[in-house]
Amino acid sequence: MKRFSFLALFAIFSLSVYAYTTNIQKKDLQNALSVQYAKNIADASAKLQELDTAVKKTMLFNEGEGDLRAREDIWRLSSDIQQSVSSLPLDPHFSSVWMNYLSRLGKFAKTGPEQTEPREFHAVMDKASGNIENLSNEWAAATADMASGNLSMEEWQQRMDSEKASFDWKGLSASVQQYTESVFPLTASESDALKKKELKHIEDPAISKEQALDKFKKLFPDTADQVIDLKKSKPGSPYPFYHIRFSDQESVGYIDITEKGGHVLSFLTERPAGNGRLDAVTVQKQVEQFLKVAGYTDVVFEEVRENDTAFHFVYTRQEPLHKAKVLSDTIQIKASKEDGRIAGVNAAEYIRKEQLKDQPIVKIDWNTFFHKQVKVNREELVYAENEHGRQRLAYALTVTMEENGETGTYIVLVDTETKEVIRTEQQK
Repeated sequence: MKRFSFLALFAIFSLSVYAYTTNIQKKDLQNALSVQYAKNIADASAKLQELDTAVKKTMLFNEGEGDLRAREDIWRLSSDIQQSVSSLPLDPHFSSVWMNYLSRLGKFAKTGPEQTEPREFHAVMDKASGNIENLSNEWAAATADMASGNLSMEEWQQRMDSEKASFDWKGLSASVQQYTESVFPLTASESDALKKKELKHIEDPAISKEQALDKFKKLFPDTADQVIDLKKSKPGSPYPFYHIRFSDQESVGYIDITEKGGHVLSFLTERPAGNGRLDAVTVQKQVEQFLKVAGYTDVVFEEVRENDTAFHFVYTRQEPLHKAKVLSDTIQIKASKEDGRIAGVNAAEYIRKEQLKDQPIVKIDWNTFFHKQVKVNREELVYAENEHGRQRLAYALTVTMEENGETGTYIVLVDTETKEVIRTEQQK
């Protein structure tokens, strides 16, 4: 009897120690996630101030190297801020309208002077400068105590929840929406396109929390046992989803899985970067195996970029009738060079799924369409958005020509029905 009592007491003691240790580990890992959030907050704040400076610089020049650098800075910084903010658990509506504003500002800065008169471009940048200065001040006020890294996850949620937060996120959302409409007024067709995207519903059957967790375990078995939180998105999200946070001794991150259909919307993990040097072909095989398991079977490889620690792959949905790539429906995947593990996924554009219409394909004689010194090296069909926000079937041409002793390469998109040049981009 004494032996049994001893064993019982020992078992209770062991379980208590295990529970205490596990609780400590979870708190440490949640603190790590909080620190990562704080880092992204601080980065967005710093970049926002740099963006304000870059916008003001464009007002100094009409042309020349100074103007070009300032516009490139706006393009880069607007993209950097979007990346910092995309991983934060912000109020969904605020995040959406801010991303839209930054995207339009960056795109306008890069292409605006080529499509507008200098006086009009200057007027847009003048308005944007005032908007960004105001936004920078409001953002600083909203996140003043978030950049410390000392908040618990519960405190983070309280500050991010528009219903409970002391800061008026809805008011800030309305301000950014007003900035967008005043600086970059939408055309009627663009407005219709945005409304369709916001109102579009995924038609797949809904899945439960348990099924979402099973999907996570299937895709990421190495981290699936380290789940620390699973919540549904707040009411009003364009795509209701399950938000799963996880952490272990090496990594911390999250995955968002749509409620309808159980599609991976986004995935991000932070872990120490190794010194591996796997080649792109090897890693690509692992990425495409992940896409297959995740159910993304209608995509084709588009491009790959790399940095010191990872490859960044882009895959594009391919419509079945013409085997045309839908350039607006992409999936971005980040994979480690060390072991090929998936470190990031962004499938938001793919899940929106553009509504496509078939159109006539007029045969074009490229020998007369281009100057005689232009050589067409590649031709394929794509769907691309024109200046009116409509998806159009287009020829995607890779062309080259001699430029002062060097070969210049361009991508030209030509509407298959109207022969309109939708876009021309120089490849560097």
